[in-house]
Amino acid sequence: MSRNRAVGIDLGTTYSAVSWLQESGKTAMIHNSEGDVLTPSVVLFEDDEIVVGKEAKKVGPLKPTRFAECVKRDMGSPVYSRAICGEYMPPEVVQAWVLKKLKADILRTLGPDFRAVITVPAFFDEPRRKATADAGSMAALPVLDVVNEPTAAALAFGEELGYLTISGEVREPLKVLVYDLGGGTFDVTVLDMRPGDLRTLATDGDVRLGGRDWDMRLADHAAEAFVKEHREDPRTNPASLQRLLTEVEEAKRTLSARQNATIRVDHAGSSTTVKVTRELFEQITADLLERTSYTTRQVLGAAGLEWKDIQRLLLVGGATRMPMVGRMLSQLSGIEPDRRVHPDEAVARGAAIYAGYLLATQPDSAKAPAFTVTNINSHSLGIEGIDSKTQRKRNVIVIPRNTPLPAKVKERFVTKMENQRSIVVQVLEGESSAPSDCASIGRTSLRDLPPGLPAGWPVEITYEYETNGRLKVSATVPGTNREVKLQLEREGALSDERIARWKQAVSTAGGMDVFADIIADELKLAKNTPGFAPAANVDHLGASAEAKCASVPVDPAPLPPAATMPIPMNPSGISSPTIVPSSPAPMAPAGAARPVPLSAPAPSSMSRPLLAGLPTAAPAAGEAARPAAWSQPVSPRPLNPQPMAAPAAAPLAAPSPPATSTPRIQPRKSTSGMVSVVGFGLSAVIGLVLGYYILCWLNPSGNFLGLPPGLFPWKVEAPAAPEASH
Repeated sequence: MSRNRAVGIDLGTTYSAVSWLQESGKTAMIHNSEGDVLTPSVVLFEDDEIVVGKEAKKVGPLKPTRFAECVKRDMGSPVYSRAICGEYMPPEVVQAWVLKKLKADILRTLGPDFRAVITVPAFFDEPRRKATADAGSMAALPVLDVVNEPTAAALAFGEELGYLTISGEVREPLKVLVYDLGGGTFDVTVLDMRPGDLRTLATDGDVRLGGRDWDMRLADHAAEAFVKEHREDPRTNPASLQRLLTEVEEAKRTLSARQNATIRVDHAGSSTTVKVTRELFEQITADLLERTSYTTRQVLGAAGLEWKDIQRLLLVGGATRMPMVGRMLSQLSGIEPDRRVHPDEAVARGAAIYAGYLLATQPDSAKAPAFTVTNINSHSLGIEGIDSKTQRKRNVIVIPRNTPLPAKVKERFVTKMENQRSIVVQVLEGESSAPSDCASIGRTSLRDLPPGLPAGWPVEITYEYETNGRLKVSATVPGTNREVKLQLEREGALSDERIARWKQAVSTAGGMDVFADIIADELKLAKNTPGFAPAANVDHLGASAEAKCASVPVDPAPLPPAATMPIPMNPSGISSPTIVPSSPAPMAPAGAARPVPLSAPAPSSMSRPLLAGLPTAAPAAGEAARPAAWSQPVSPRPLNPQPMAAPAAAPLAAPSPPATSTPRIQPRKSTSGMVSVVGFGLSAVIGLVLGYYILCWLNPSGNFLGLPPGLFPWKVEAPAAPEASH
């Protein structure tokens, strides 16, 4: 049996790269079929084939309704933010085709014996990480794990400096700050690097900030110059916008090497050339750079360090080539950025090193790992509770952010009623105290508790963050021999069955016409459920590109009836929550058995949280099971606000109002237009007449218009007769 090779995949927003770990322990890049190291992360959906990479990027501007790009920004959302061939697909499905292309390059270079690690931004939350792993499954990739991009970059840096092995050579510990500005995301991480040990101290970032935003500023500048000259906006046409984005991407690269660049704008049969200087480019993007500076300062404070404690400043990501980035960091830190690791290759190389590390930790490995890696969680883990004073929902943080991973926290709850058979707790990720501002990971559903438990019986729920930032939830009932069935129901995530169906579609050779039936069946299944809507990530769309793509906010799915949420019994703390019923909505599948509804007990002085369970009442007549998070498709709003036509896609399904809902007030038809015109006219005439009378009353001899004296109620002199001419 041949030994698996370790492979690292940098799945980027705009470009992707692959590396592998050689027998010597050094990494090497894998070139794609075009001979390049970087593969554009774009997909063109033709009827007879699916094109990924450079060729798709060339043809994409001509076929914008079949072109997908910047999909990474939509990861974790129910669907990609614009329609492809008239249909909305989950973003992980589009990413799967990119990974399929990268897999073909790996097979051509290394053969089938390999295991891969895929990188994700450090600031990706748990749903986005799961979506990335699901994309690997759809592409039939043998995925070992996912790893944070800054951690991977630091591993590549450690390889360069010789810090990944424990040897006799004495090396000083290093505090390294990794500034990772990629095409679509931004991360900054502080690490402690010692020989044979890499430890993350703090991390932060922005999944909506990257080189693409600098491109859009240039595109807006060039488009506005075109509008002034031709009175037409190229951003309103998807093909014109795609050509413009290609031009500004090249201009951005030029401005990194020279002081001036030109951008050609073509639209509606007209063209113009816009000259841009590096100084102007830095002016119109200064606020974007400041956002990265602010985040960098925040991370340093979170790590409890000052700039004097940092020994190395590592730049990662193609956008760090812009001179403004290095200059800003030098002025901020007083440290010259280290550029010894290639910014486009560092993450892929580090991912390959991490894959080798994971393979070495497996039981059947012939050698032990030469180093250790400690990650942290980028988001706090909490549960949705209710403040005992205000009775408002709040995020009760269980595992704070920047906690070393793996991390495990055990919370003890108590049952609320006798013979309680189920418990539901909403799991959140985020720092805000408001649950609506946090990412909802899903519901922890404890079913089939042992029968006959008295009220107040303890139930221990364990939350565990793994090293890759993925979450596991388990539960035990002390004093019983019964196993508690527990599942984490993720909202908006694809089920295993749907992943398998999409895997079949991705693995099929050919284009859209070959697997159209698979896609149609899957999307039809999804559209029949409420909540199906594209994400609001439309910074890469034209204003009227898809007039039917108007973004409509979708209300989050409601909680089940009597689904329980914690209330801190102690107002000053959040460690002892109580559970109370929340808003109604079905949770279990239609027809599933449910426990009997439980009534709320009298207030208790117990220090342990109380837990109530799911009701057993059957669904009301006509009530359907709670659907998945994606249902009727609607369209994303355009880049710039424009009048929109009625959406062609199916409208978002709205819940039927209850019988006691407030009736709608129908507006009355108005005929006030003509009345207003007549009113203004009469007012003008009356005003003029009254004004003339007042003047004549004040000056009786001033009969200015020569009117007869009888028209006035006071004595007015008759008009003077004209003098006879001589």
